[in-house]
Amino acid sequence: MKEYSYEERHMGTAVSLSFVCRDQITADAMASKTFSVIKDYELRFSRFLLTSELSQLNQAGTGIVSAEFLTVLKRSLEMATLTKNNFNPLLQVKLLGYTDSYSQLKTNQLKNILPYVSYNTDHTQCDIHKKTSRVTLKQNQQLDFGGILKGYLATEIADIVMDMNDTCTGCIINIGGDLATRGVDELHQPFIFHLYNPITGIELPIAITNKSLATSGTYAREWQTDDGIKNHIVDEHTHRNPKTDIVAVSIIANDGALTEALTKLFLTRGVNEAITIVPPHLYHYQYFVCLKSGKTNSTISII
Repeated sequence: MKEYSYEERHMGTAVSLSFVCRDQITADAMASKTFSVIKDYELRFSRFLLTSELSQLNQAGTGIVSAEFLTVLKRSLEMATLTKNNFNPLLQVKLLGYTDSYSQLKTNQLKNILPYVSYNTDHTQCDIHKKTSRVTLKQNQQLDFGGILKGYLATEIADIVMDMNDTCTGCIINIGGDLATRGVDELHQPFIFHLYNPITGIELPIAITNKSLATSGTYAREWQTDDGIKNHIVDEHTHRNPKTDIVAVSIIANDGALTEALTKLFLTRGVNEAITIVPPHLYHYQYFVCLKSGKTNSTISII
């Protein structure tokens, strides 16, 4: 067995794939299929593409959606309920100036904060008609799956990869740092990754087998606006950036949607409140939290 690696850019970020296979032909085929699926999801869910299914629904307020869209929406609403709305697909980060893809956002020195308007984040008011797959949003509601889609998709693809080829003994699906692993590496060992402390610059090695890992932070995606520096984390209560002392958080769990949603919960509410809302022992996850002081709070084993 040998590990074959691939990298392309999709969904506004670097996508890295690794497959542990007997031959490159098999790995090449899986890589091609995987990139195709990721590209399809980008075309379907990007809020920066006017022709995407997401943009069309947000513009019209109602529409019949695809099976893929409906699955992501339902999973997002489940995570909103679980986290008591601290992850919420109805939060509008665009109102903080995130109006372009991040690569474009960085090239602009100043982004204007859009005039604040009250908007509806009550996810229970999203109407889904089961028979017709029609989704109807309430007034001033818009969906944005950017806070969950990469982790969700990485997990889905990792499962598909292992099911579609029984000669593949391991894989990594890494979409912008939100990743899923299945199986083992070419030496029959767990895949090794590193948790990064952005304050100290220290990287801590960890082993992950058949798990998902999501990382998010207030330091990683920032832009300058006429109202100061903003980031992509939105507090459900204020519709502004949160004011906790956490700068980065990583979550390991079985499910990528859960790991993504929990990073937002920790970043907006802090460690103590987060683990009260979603207890680790009930939902089987581990966390690594980095504070502004450089200190860390972690339940993840370092190797």
